[in-house]
Amino acid sequence: MSPLSAQPERHKSEDDAIRWTAAEFIAHNKSVAWYGLLALAVIVLAVIVFLLTRDKISTSVVIIAGIALGGYGARQPQQRQYALDDQGLSIGDKYLPYSLFRSFSVIDEGPVSSISFFPLKRFGQLTTIYYNPDDEADIIDLLADRLPMDERGHDAVDKLMRRIRF
Repeated sequence: MSPLSAQPERHKSEDDAIRWTAAEFIAHNKSVAWYGLLALAVIVLAVIVFLLTRDKISTSVVIIAGIALGGYGARQPQQRQYALDDQGLSIGDKYLPYSLFRSFSVIDEGPVSSISFFPLKRFGQLTTIYYNPDDEADIIDLLADRLPMDERGHDAVDKLMRRIRF
C-alpha cells in the first residue's frame, strides 16, 4: 500500500506553511505464507535459545517478541496531517521545532520518497515523513533553509525490513 493512497491535500497557507495528508508509513501486504515463515523463524530461534541457555524465560521472550512482530506487521498505516512552517514540523497535533533536529535526508522509497529527520540528542527518535513527489521541491527548499541536508541511504535495519517486506 502506498503511503499516498489517499489523494494528498496540499496547499500553502497565508503563513507560508506547507500542509498535506499522507500515510504514516509504507505498508506491505503480507500473505499467510509471510506469517507462516515468521512463525517458523520464531520457533527455530526459540529452540536454539532454549538449547543454548536452557532458560524458559529467554525462550518465552523470543516467542512473545515474535508474536508482537506479527501483530505490528498486521497494523495498517493511519493518514496523518503534516505541516512544515518557518519554525518546525507538525504531525497531527504534535509539533516538533527544527531545534530538535541535527539534519534531514531525503530517502528514495521507490514510487515515493520520504524525509528522515535526525535528532540532535544521541538517543532521540528518528522522525520520518512521507509526502507527494510533486511537493518535493517546495518541501526540500523550506527545510534546506533551516536544517543541513545529509546524503544518506537506508541503514542495515531498513534494508532488512525492506527485504522481509515488513
